[in-house]
Amino acid sequence: MSRERSAIGRRRLLAISGTGALAALAGCSGFLSGESEPTVDADALAEAVSSDAPAVPETVPIDIEASFVDEQESIARSALDGVPAPFDREEIPNGVIRERLNGVYESATESIDRVDEALTPYDRLDRANGARVDAHEVQAAWRAIDTDLTVSELTAEAPAIAGSVDEVDARWSYVGDDPVRAVVVHDEIGTEIRAARNWLDSRHRRTAHDGGTALEVGALASDHERARTSVAVASYLFDRFRASLDASADLRPRFEAARATLRTRVLDRMESLPPRDVDEPTSLVDRDVGETAGVRALASLGSDARFRADSVADAESDEGPSPASDVLSLADVLVYVRAFASLRERIEDGDDIAVEGVEDVAAVRESAIDAVAEARDADRGALLVDAMLPGFASEIRWADDRMGRASGTVRVDSVAYDAIDYVVAGATCRALPPVCAEAATALRNGSS
Repeated sequence: MSRERSAIGRRRLLAISGTGALAALAGCSGFLSGESEPTVDADALAEAVSSDAPAVPETVPIDIEASFVDEQESIARSALDGVPAPFDREEIPNGVIRERLNGVYESATESIDRVDEALTPYDRLDRANGARVDAHEVQAAWRAIDTDLTVSELTAEAPAIAGSVDEVDARWSYVGDDPVRAVVVHDEIGTEIRAARNWLDSRHRRTAHDGGTALEVGALASDHERARTSVAVASYLFDRFRASLDASADLRPRFEAARATLRTRVLDRMESLPPRDVDEPTSLVDRDVGETAGVRALASLGSDARFRADSVADAESDEGPSPASDVLSLADVLVYVRAFASLRERIEDGDDIAVEGVEDVAAVRESAIDAVAEARDADRGALLVDAMLPGFASEIRWADDRMGRASGTVRVDSVAYDAIDYVVAGATCRALPPVCAEAATALRNGSS
């Protein structure tokens, strides 16, 4: 759950690898000394991106009962009831600790208050579990202050949590009737199990000592609670999914065959990709065009596609313990490969996708929003689209956030750089339905 990446990541850094973009960031932008760079009014820019971005919450093709969500919310409320928050100076004299815990307490209460605003049952569950994690962080940190709870005491809980992870993992199997629905569900279950193990392992590396500050105790409690919520979700999803089946078969061979098919297609299409780092983004297209937002987005997509495809090529074989998740990961690679090819064709056909003012920002943003709407209307592979679309659509919200935070006047080149995310969102969301249809066919056929 909640797999969105940070707003500024590897892709956006690679997008400015070209010399022209680097000069822009250095303040040159190709203008002669004394020449003023073109700017746009920040208020007008904010107005251009003020309409709501499409809400694409995470979902899973299982009927999640309200009672299960309520149970997680009740656990969070119970933990919060045990602390005298929000804290004042008398309760926590240390300002850093007080500010942190009050912030986490506020996050927990806001998550609880917003549970019913969620658009899907899975989104409601995500918010309830987020509140549960935050509540336990505050509770444990307060206990460290009030009753001397230590890191060692919490560390002693880890084996029991690990045992519960092992128990769920041992009884989980790739059962199902519809391979497309099943691959989405089993990807979620596998992701939750891996997440639980990761939360336990990461904390063991960081707290190999006794004692610890209240914040360290709270952080450990938070990691343990994340592991517990992941175990609870994985167990619940498997039980609900298995109970929903009219008939059941072992789908692992089907998933493995689809994985092999999609991996072969990634390897076959790698030849069309550029290297990971491109010094001159304009060299990627066979026409005379400047380093527009579209060209920078093309370099970004090419770098991401190459990075992902190289990871597939570097794998020693098609074998692996998580064929369901591998299928979705390979589909993700193919989305970037297809998006790169489609955007390059669009630019070579004459569309510069230049961003030179507020109107251009509004246009590329609207195009991205249209792409999300088109993806949501997809017929073939719709369950795969539903599972993957939230991550690609989130690019729009990240860009909106940056555009909306500007003040005064903003350099056009800076605006064009941030608009890359709109172009990428449009290209990937348009590539998603055909790739998902391809993956669905591979899953149903069990072969190429």
